[in-house]
Amino acid sequence: MSKLTEEEENLTEYYILLEMARKVLERDLERLDQAPLKLKDPYIHLLELSLHKLSLQFYKTKKNMKKIGLKVHLTHVDQTFSEYKIFSRGYVLSTKYLNAHLKNQVSRQIEDLFTVGFGTPDTLSGCRPTSQTKQTLT
Repeated sequence: MSKLTEEEENLTEYYILLEMARKVLERDLERLDQAPLKLKDPYIHLLELSLHKLSLQFYKTKKNMKKIGLKVHLTHVDQTFSEYKIFSRGYVLSTKYLNAHLKNQVSRQIEDLFTVGFGTPDTLSGCRPTSQTKQTLT
């Protein structure tokens, strides 16, 4: 992605991850509603609250993207890669992301959302507790 600034690249990747995380949580909420759990209300409440936080962050990200004229569209998905077209300042860029990498990143975003809340594209990488922190907490 050579024609994008660092900010545009971060926004693009953050948008993709937020969009995927939202879809995952929405699907999980539907499935959880049908699950035979004795106490499903706390889980449903947690997912709904997380979806609300995620939606607010998604809205802010889309607003920032619109402000700088940045658009992202998913164009092709196969078993290995997801391809996106990025429209920015008259350029049309195509980029591919490894699906396994996207899955890991979305999983991390959702875990961070459940444990720390949601940050910004710049702060998300620093939100994860280190193994040393995890040991002191247990």
